[in-house]
Amino acid sequence: MRFRENIKTFGIDLDADPVYVPAGFEVVEHIKGGFLVWTPHKPRIELYLPEAQRKGIVPGEKVLEALEKFDGTIVNANALDYLIDHATGSPWIIPEEWKNVEMHRKKHILFWGTRYRFEGGICVRTLEWSADARERVWRAGYCWIDNQLNSQFPAAMIRKPAPSSE
Repeated sequence: MRFRENIKTFGIDLDADPVYVPAGFEVVEHIKGGFLVWTPHKPRIELYLPEAQRKGIVPGEKVLEALEKFDGTIVNANALDYLIDHATGSPWIIPEEWKNVEMHRKKHILFWGTRYRFEGGICVRTLEWSADARERVWRAGYCWIDNQLNSQFPAAMIRKPAPSSE
């Protein structure tokens, strides 16, 4: 029963070394993030946009500076690889609202916690929903950190829980 499957939880080790490094890529930084309990219907990862990025186009380096001030965890590529590995057989593992394709402008979810050197530049890997006439599938891609980024490029982040009032 499909809906019953949706209540499962999964574990993603964000403290492990990168699970997958694409050919030609070299890991230059991998921020550890603890053990993530992933529940598809109530994900702990939020798609975050710094205020300047919500309003316009911002250099990637400025986005990274804003993310480093975020009260929480910058999610690394282990989460991306886990989601991509499981999305083929269980597409419901990735929240539907992450697709959010508006006016033919797709969303590229950036996993800033793992940075790579590729072809002489620094990049981060992305999760993208590809929906065209041939197929509808989640794909991994990459984005140079010196690109100009707008609201189509949210960061995968985990907000620290609010302190308990007890």
